Amino acid sequence: MKERKRREVGIVKILIAGAGAVGGYAAARMLEAGADVTLLVRENRKRLLEENGLTVISPVGNFSGKPKVITAGEAAGPYDLIVVAMKAYGLEQALEDLRPYAGENTALLPFLNGIRHMDLITASFPGRPLLGGVARIETTLDEQGRIVHFSPMQSFTYGRYGDMTDERYAELRTELSKIPLLREHDDIVRDLWEKYMFISVMSGLTTLFDATVGEIRDAAGMVPFERFSAEAANTIAAAGGRLGDGIRERQLQAIAGMAPGSTTSMLRDMRQGLPTESRHIQGYLLELAGRHGIDTPLLETAYHKLSIYENAKRTR
Repeated sequence: MKERKRREVGIVKILIAGAGAVGGYAAARMLEAGADVTLLVRENRKRLLEENGLTVISPVGNFSGKPKVITAGEAAGPYDLIVVAMKAYGLEQALEDLRPYAGENTALLPFLNGIRHMDLITASFPGRPLLGGVARIETTLDEQGRIVHFSPMQSFTYGRYGDMTDERYAELRTELSKIPLLREHDDIVRDLWEKYMFISVMSGLTTLFDATVGEIRDAAGMVPFERFSAEAANTIAAAGGRLGDGIRERQLQAIAGMAPGSTTSMLRDMRQGLPTESRHIQGYLLELAGRHGIDTPLLETAYHKLSIYENAKRTR
């Protein structure tokens, strides 16, 4: 497949923290749009990127380039926009690493799973303009460090989240509109909660049963998905989260129509012996359920299974 033609668009200085499957993909598409992008990565990833460049293999167009790369502590910035896009278990260290690169007016745009990270970022960067971001894409890193995009589906939405002036948000929206990958969402808070519900159910059940979506459906039908979805929806509603009318039914319909081999990144991580985002996703949802008195037996069982896995990893 041919590489997509790059556009020349002058926009703000952007720092992307994390050049993994999601952050690296976003960086590639931003660079393709002509954005001034720098990647904040670890030493090993920096060496790979400097030697081989940033490569995306995708059904919507390949990308190959050599972006600017820094590691924590190197002099740079401040940046106009910091995109935070790593696995949730690396967030707290990343927030510390980012402090030198954020000026008084630096905006932050996270693309992480879950909702807990929004409070952590707000606490770490009080008063900074904060956008909400939701990424829906299936990507992974191959053995060569290339980003492999599995299907044409790609959705990166953003919207107003934290306190900021109308003028500052208008400035950000004007600049972000120049990047075709990004789309403004008129209710990003709802979008965050709805994705949180979906991934809690999907990653919770696929890891609980160590099975694909099709294997679960073949053995138990849609019942486990329906029960887990009800637990998640009830918890989110009790916690004051926003969900659209009929979203639970639409998500269950989507799961019923998924290809039998469909799985989740959390299950892939678990099968490879890697850390998971369970504390950030199922753990936080279970915390909310306990806080509001919601009975969640499936969620609790799924999180115990994931906790046993994480504890075993730490003692090896």
